[in-house]
Amino acid sequence: MNKRVIANVLSSGGQIACIGVVYFFLYKYLLKQLGVEMLGVWSVVMATSSIANIANFGVATSVVRFVALYLKEDTQDRINELIFTAVIFIAGFFSVLGLIILPSAHFILSRIIDVKYVDVALKILPFSLICLIVNAIAGVYASVLDGMQKNYIRSLIFTLSSIVLLGLTFLLTPTYGLKGVVFAQLAQSIFTILGCLFLVMKITKYNQLKWQWNKEIFKEIFAYGIKFQVISISAMLNEPVTKLLMAKFGGLQFTGYYEMANRLIMQLRGVIINANQSLMPLMVKSSEDQRMNKVDNLYKINFLAVAAVSLILLTMPVLASNVISKVWIGHHESMFDLILLLTAVSMYINLLCGPAYFSLLAEGILNPVIKSQIIIGVLNLILGFVLGKYFGGMGVVFGWLLAVLLGTVYLIRNYAINNRSLSKFKLSLGLNLILLTTLSFLIFKHFNRNFFSKYASYEVGYTIGYGLICLVFLFLIYKEIKNYDKEKSVSSL
Repeated sequence: MNKRVIANVLSSGGQIACIGVVYFFLYKYLLKQLGVEMLGVWSVVMATSSIANIANFGVATSVVRFVALYLKEDTQDRINELIFTAVIFIAGFFSVLGLIILPSAHFILSRIIDVKYVDVALKILPFSLICLIVNAIAGVYASVLDGMQKNYIRSLIFTLSSIVLLGLTFLLTPTYGLKGVVFAQLAQSIFTILGCLFLVMKITKYNQLKWQWNKEIFKEIFAYGIKFQVISISAMLNEPVTKLLMAKFGGLQFTGYYEMANRLIMQLRGVIINANQSLMPLMVKSSEDQRMNKVDNLYKINFLAVAAVSLILLTMPVLASNVISKVWIGHHESMFDLILLLTAVSMYINLLCGPAYFSLLAEGILNPVIKSQIIIGVLNLILGFVLGKYFGGMGVVFGWLLAVLLGTVYLIRNYAINNRSLSKFKLSLGLNLILLTTLSFLIFKHFNRNFFSKYASYEVGYTIGYGLICLVFLFLIYKEIKNYDKEKSVSSL
């Protein structure tokens, strides 16, 4: 792979790692300053406002794809028209849906959270919706940078914006409470959109004030995005619905702990997802050149890397859950430990379908992705409600895990069946050793959990030891990836 691709992958991972550190301190501060119930309120409000993501239409992903295609065709004017058309389209839909959600918010929130917190939630919801709209538009500009394989620039902007969020939260929360957090989020969104817009204008000579609506490009976005609309609706049934069901059946305290555990795992998941997404322009180029053998080879490399690295990344916080709980919450919380474990398992399963997901998006084959998302979304809603009713918040988490498992198995199996060159693909020795090591360390910790809970320093050493052992096995996987690279010459793309 060329140096730019490697830089994009590393910067994407670095961005998520830095943001993860920021959110660690942010949540620790908010937990101390506001309490776990108010953290749960914030989580539910963000989930409610994110329902407007139904209007996304997969625009961000389509912009990455079409920018890569137009760059290949060397049509700069069409890139500018694409940016303008996408911005107008996404701004219009998000604004309309925001206006629909706002008046119906009281009806939704009063049936989910404790009555005494409804007024607080309603006061911050309008600002949360504004953040959502601004972030959606910023996402278009960020996708342009991704499509031009300048992810490292986008990563820098998003990293700096997270620092803005942390600083302003510390500054505003003592005076304005939970509303101060939302003000900080709004400032972060404005910083992001201005940064992305400035760089897009500088790189592409794009002029936002010039009317550049292109009906043909709109049809291209719509044709690609209408299928993504189904994916968006299904995705909408995931995190927001999970949190809403959790608040109903598990209470705000459980939702607050879930928000913290989920944020930690999602940040680690983001390292892998962003690295995968940064390869998408390369996949688009390969699929358009009809070099499918190289696309399949890239998938094999990607899958091995994702399966190994994500397993290590998601296992380490589970092994160190006692320490994380004491540092972040202030005391050992067994509920947090279990939520962290289940969330890590579900996210690992979900990450395994990432290489197939992005390969299909790059090729413009969306039907398998749609079916996978429908499976996850519908099952999450049904299982979350049924299991939540009988087993509380933990039942909702189990429902989410089962939904992700079935949807992921479907997508990976579908991709393998339709790409016969993958039939001979075997798991590497290094990956098998990492799997065995992970299971051994988790089982040993389970049977000695009281000891690790009492002696935190031993748990830290235990977790570091696990990571060091897995690094040795990662070297075996690296050698196998190099063999794939030599066989199909991915670097020639």
